[in-house]
Amino acid sequence: MTRTTTTLTPLPGGCAACAVRPFALFRVVPLARVAEIARVRTGVRLVRAGEAVRDKVFTLYAGWAFSWTATPDGRRQVLDFHLPGDLVERTEDGAEVEALTDASFCILSRERLCEYMGHDPALAMSYAEGLTRDRARLRERLTSLGRRDAVGRVAHLLLELHGRVQRRGGGDARGAPVPLKQAHLADALGLSVEHANRALAVLRKDGVATLAKGRLDILDRQAMEEIAGWDGPPIVEPLAPRTVTV
Repeated sequence: MTRTTTTLTPLPGGCAACAVRPFALFRVVPLARVAEIARVRTGVRLVRAGEAVRDKVFTLYAGWAFSWTATPDGRRQVLDFHLPGDLVERTEDGAEVEALTDASFCILSRERLCEYMGHDPALAMSYAEGLTRDRARLRERLTSLGRRDAVGRVAHLLLELHGRVQRRGGGDARGAPVPLKQAHLADALGLSVEHANRALAVLRKDGVATLAKGRLDILDRQAMEEIAGWDGPPIVEPLAPRTVTV
């Protein structure tokens, strides 16, 4: 049997018509200067689910990816999940990046990006805001690992991902596409697959939320927030380009 090479995952096109730019690093760049972004981009790439991403700096365009590291005995720790519009930087600290689904992205030159930010304060601020959001997510993840029980950890992560999808215009108040398997939840939250499965079963049995076939359905938002100890916004506003002076 011949393996098919077709895919429904779109590749990035021109920067002026980029579908993810309104909620990506370059959202602060006015349309009149959007050609400058193309000088930072060095190429585009498509990767299949499960493939490693070796490029150093890129903006995810379609699909999901995740960063992970492992202990010497092979146990994986998922560090973060990456959604369309996210700027992802691979460092030399041993962390790996893997496509969670088929995904496409724009490869960026780190040197040209740093040069661009050096003469564009708005872009440098956009980069700093992204780091602040990343730090906030990691802070909550550490809190989950240290202080929340298994059901609370799972509920909090699912609420976080639901909010991130909504900010990109996906899903609605009742749910969103979340293509995680139980192993991803377990490895992100310091749980065994069995514990992650039991936590999902509790949420389902209590009529709070379900995660099945790549879809998160929130059945009782208030109960889910209470279980998670959630203090984020109850209504998620989409990210939008900030007003800038040309």
